[in-house]
Amino acid sequence: MKLRYVGLALIIAFTTISMRSVNNMISTTIPLFSKYELNFSSSEIGLLTSLSFLSTFVATTFINPRLRKDARKLIFILSSFCIIIILVLFYYSNTFTIWIFSIFAGFSYGFITPNIITSSSLFEEKDIAERILAIYSVSLSLSLIIGPSFETYLLNYFDYRHIFLLFIPIAIPLFLLSFFIRFPEVKRESYNFKEINKRVLFASILNLLIYNIPFSILTVFAAIYSIEVYHVPGTIAYSIYIPFFVVSFLTRSYMAYKPFKNLKKPITISTIFTALGIIILALPLNFYAVIVAMILLGIPHGAIYPMSTIMISRGTDIKERNAVNSYFVAFGNIIAIVVPPLFGYLLSYFGFRLLIASLSIPVVFFYILFRKRYFNEKFLYR
Repeated sequence: MKLRYVGLALIIAFTTISMRSVNNMISTTIPLFSKYELNFSSSEIGLLTSLSFLSTFVATTFINPRLRKDARKLIFILSSFCIIIILVLFYYSNTFTIWIFSIFAGFSYGFITPNIITSSSLFEEKDIAERILAIYSVSLSLSLIIGPSFETYLLNYFDYRHIFLLFIPIAIPLFLLSFFIRFPEVKRESYNFKEINKRVLFASILNLLIYNIPFSILTVFAAIYSIEVYHVPGTIAYSIYIPFFVVSFLTRSYMAYKPFKNLKKPITISTIFTALGIIILALPLNFYAVIVAMILLGIPHGAIYPMSTIMISRGTDIKERNAVNSYFVAFGNIIAIVVPPLFGYLLSYFGFRLLIASLSIPVVFFYILFRKRYFNEKFLYR
């Protein structure tokens, strides 16, 4: 990589690590905090998670794509600062205010995530753009090792409420570096849904859906599943995210070192590992099987998302990329809006194992659909 890109790559990396470490902590700790300290039911936990992603969906779909560059950058900076305030508010939350603060957090992240993705791809040289996107993806995975490892250690000494305060130092770099994030330098950006490359957008979303439905469940319910079914302590239950994200990190590190030119084979392999991991997770074995399943699921987690961002980078120009990335994030959030509350509701009738096993159905369905419609598209090759 050329030396002039190293500084930009480092800004992307540290911004992403700060953003995703805290974002993941909120996503995985709110369900545990709500259940074991606020006594929420599974349905309430699913609904709470859904509302947070709904607010993200509103920000990414209806507001962020329509903002001009200067306004979008200002809101990006303000949203980064708001995350610090939100962590303090979560510490003081109760059964009523946690709903408000979760919506506030989701809304703020709706302005942060798509703009970091767009900033990572603002390079005319395709090989440089894909390598920076790979570094962005590696940073995502690294943050998902740092965050859960730090929280697993903290849970030996603090309750879930204090975790929010203790993550403030990790949230601060996002705000400090937000002033240096690049935004597209074009006179007119395309934000109208009719003006953008919808085929690459739908392909990237369909590819993401191969994995995103089970991942939306794992984020909310994996630790609770371990506690309720295998009766392990909370600290150990939360630690299952560590091997999961370590494998994801190693997968994305390999992609950064050796970017995929042809995405067809990696997508197929990711689908196989996703289905296999889900089946093992659902089987009535033991807690060690849960760890094995999470390790297997870490491979598609590491591969699927960055491959979707690579498709967008290959299939769009700069003036439409912010809008496509915003819609991409927004459509991904639809799954997080719908699936967790539905899963939480159905838990009362069917139990964990049957519902987890059923997650293999959409994995296979969306892969077949993707293979039928998009396997010959040019944006799968370089």
